[in-house]
Amino acid sequence: MIAALCLALQVAVPAKPVIVKNGSVQKTVAVVIAEGKSFVRADALALAMGGSVSVGANGHFALVLPNARIELMEGAPFARADSVVVPLAVAPKRTGDFLLLPLQLITDVIPRYGGGYFYDEEAGELRTFETIVKHPAPSGRVIRPAATPSSPTSKRTYARPTRRLVVVDAGHGGPDRGMSGPIGQDTWFVEKEVTLAVARKLADALRSEGMEVLMTRTSDTLIALGDRGPIANRNHGDLFVSIHVNAPGARGAAGARERGFETYFLAEAKTEEARRVELMENQAVRFETGANAQKGDPLSYIITDMAQNEHLRESSDLAQTIQDGLKEIHPGPSRGVQQANFAVLRGSFMPAVLVEIGFGSNPSEAAYLHDSANQTSIARNIASSLLTYLSRYEARVGGTN
Repeated sequence: MIAALCLALQVAVPAKPVIVKNGSVQKTVAVVIAEGKSFVRADALALAMGGSVSVGANGHFALVLPNARIELMEGAPFARADSVVVPLAVAPKRTGDFLLLPLQLITDVIPRYGGGYFYDEEAGELRTFETIVKHPAPSGRVIRPAATPSSPTSKRTYARPTRRLVVVDAGHGGPDRGMSGPIGQDTWFVEKEVTLAVARKLADALRSEGMEVLMTRTSDTLIALGDRGPIANRNHGDLFVSIHVNAPGARGAAGARERGFETYFLAEAKTEEARRVELMENQAVRFETGANAQKGDPLSYIITDMAQNEHLRESSDLAQTIQDGLKEIHPGPSRGVQQANFAVLRGSFMPAVLVEIGFGSNPSEAAYLHDSANQTSIARNIASSLLTYLSRYEARVGGTN
């Protein structure tokens, strides 16, 4: 029986089981190892605790217990328990017909946020007891790190980081040309072509340094904004970098004078200029139809927001590292690190940034961005910044995670 279950789940032999104990009654919940992580089956845990599993749409489900309700989403490393959003070390997953929950729910989340539960680590027992008052965290509280970026160290000296997967996103594509305009008399600047060229060069530069790279698009095709982050999540990306070219808010001569580069991370826009760029880049949704169109799912938005808040500090640090690096080679002025609610960044459960590498509307800057050698320089510089960030991150956390 156990061997058949292991084969169905494609996991190793189960680890030591957990005992769910209620007075003199106790039940056993098997712990299974999948991809080196410890899980329990959602249905088995619910049965042992006298609860149920409520399955919703789009990967959402809830573990409903007598004294707790925990809402989760497949692939999202967060749970909502008693109105508190809690980061999970491992995301829930589906394997075949089974929903697998991280063991952390038993050892930490249920005892902390449910009423009348205690986990005895030494005995491997989750015990239930009668309780009159429970003391959850304040309602609506969200566990999130501070948004202030840490101060980057010297940028060009880094130890080679562990092999990581970097997801490189070339902005726009297919019918979505992005910004476009003439350069002189014989050349036409098209953002989707420039972003793809730089993204390819960035991928090459990262691979040459031993990094794994996944590109959201490698040709002139449309990838929905809402699909780009999930592509990174499904492939367990460590970083997400989206390449774009800026365009001004003003028209005519005033707009043509705008120049410079800036790097964004996902947060509420603080300035009118950031809101303008956010609106401009998010307009790509008008090209999305049918299966590619984004779905309005309020709970999904909530969990996605919580996931990004978990990575807010790291995304801010990554953005600053890239911005500092581009100062070394870019002829335009640094416009600084900015924040905005970009659709392309919303679904990425990892440090994620969007880089505006310059203004295609400025004649001299457009010519600079259109030049292949300059594209290579920009790509290599961004690659160096990513390696610097990863090296510094690993030094902070003490190795891989």
